[in-house]
Amino acid sequence: MQTNRNRPRSSVTRRTFIANAAVAGIGGAGIGGAVVSGLADDGVGRSNTAVQTLCCQAPIVRSVDVLVCGGGPSGCAAALYAARAGAKTMLLETLPFLGGVWTAVGVSHLIAGRGHDGLNAEIHQRLPVHQVFGRNIYLIEDMKLLLDDLMAEAGVETQFYTRAMAVAKDGARVQGVFTASKSGFEFLPARVVIDATGDGDIAAAAGCQFEMGRSFDGKTQPVTLFGTIGGYRGQAAKGQTLVDILAKGGWRPSYPPITLFPQPGQPGVFQLMATQFYGVDGTDAGALSRAEIQGRREIRKCVEVFREHGGDDWKDAFLIATGPAIGVRETRRIRGRYDLTWEDLDRGSRFEDGITEIASGSNIHPVDDPYEAPPAGLPAGPRFRVRPYQIPFRCLVAADVDNLLMVGRCISGDCYALGSYRLTGNVVRTGEAAGLAAAMATEQSVQPSELDSKALVERLNAMRAQTAE
Repeated sequence: MQTNRNRPRSSVTRRTFIANAAVAGIGGAGIGGAVVSGLADDGVGRSNTAVQTLCCQAPIVRSVDVLVCGGGPSGCAAALYAARAGAKTMLLETLPFLGGVWTAVGVSHLIAGRGHDGLNAEIHQRLPVHQVFGRNIYLIEDMKLLLDDLMAEAGVETQFYTRAMAVAKDGARVQGVFTASKSGFEFLPARVVIDATGDGDIAAAAGCQFEMGRSFDGKTQPVTLFGTIGGYRGQAAKGQTLVDILAKGGWRPSYPPITLFPQPGQPGVFQLMATQFYGVDGTDAGALSRAEIQGRREIRKCVEVFREHGGDDWKDAFLIATGPAIGVRETRRIRGRYDLTWEDLDRGSRFEDGITEIASGSNIHPVDDPYEAPPAGLPAGPRFRVRPYQIPFRCLVAADVDNLLMVGRCISGDCYALGSYRLTGNVVRTGEAAGLAAAMATEQSVQPSELDSKALVERLNAMRAQTAE
């Protein structure tokens, strides 16, 4: 790989992450004896020498206070609040636009966002939002543009087409992240790193402990691919009405509560939620690829059957697009300084370092195909109800790395608590807290875990109140 072909020679030779000493373990790095850790490993404990060499020669392109990896709802919130608090902030995203589940996946409604202040309120104020099925529906392209504007206004440096590949560690600190992009392999030093990948990719690369799925069998919630359709003359619809049309054509959707969400201001354009795939490991590229392919086939089939058997409302319907990314509900949950559990939700736990109050229930999709009999003899999940509870800041602080914060669905909790805090309005709240904490930590030259939690919560509430509904 010609990583530096088009770079000025001086920028490469003067500022390059090169190991001048002996390379130890899975790779040496030339900053303070740090080692390259994570995605460069081949998965069985052997070093991938070629990738390690690229990492060790990666140019240092810039240095920031706060580096946010992942531009979904939680990552955007983290970058925004870090920059607004005065930190030099950079936001990395693998896709060419921000929003994650809000945009790339096609979930065009704000879940559990109404009633919160902060970024949730700001979005409701600045986007046209329409009530459908009790959901706050927005236009996907409007959301993309709004997120661009918010980052620009706050002074966040956003870089697309960039994937974090490995980290440099010095003891219990992450010194920065190695990235791969059109620009080649690069190294981005940062004082605090925020993992907003959803899957905990950065934390896993840094060697953090994590869990996946249910404790007794490891099963995770299914993944879903959305489709965008045009030419439909009817109204928003869901459930049995749509299932019955498909049954006329001999087709049953893999997601029985099939739903059509409108795109406001675009007559006849709807988001079609009609697929769910079970037993898919959202951290496995091969498994995701197979689910994407199957999802496209199923969505196309649904549209064909709707057009043939749905009557006048459907006779001119057509498929505009699928994806462009499959929606993953559950993968790694990174071990933090506190593990939020179903018991906390059941009793409505409150904490001195509580960074938000959550009132939404636990939205856990079945882990087994509804058309098949579930395996016998498995223990049932706990019976609990969700009382308004708080997420402590400690859930966002990695147990194994002092300057690494997690936001979104990969924070520290069990699979039942995840069903509640993974909703987009809630992950935004974790992003706001982590972004501010990262900025305060750099401002005070301390680790995030050393912050005065009372001062953090007070400042966070004050920032949020500036954009109350």
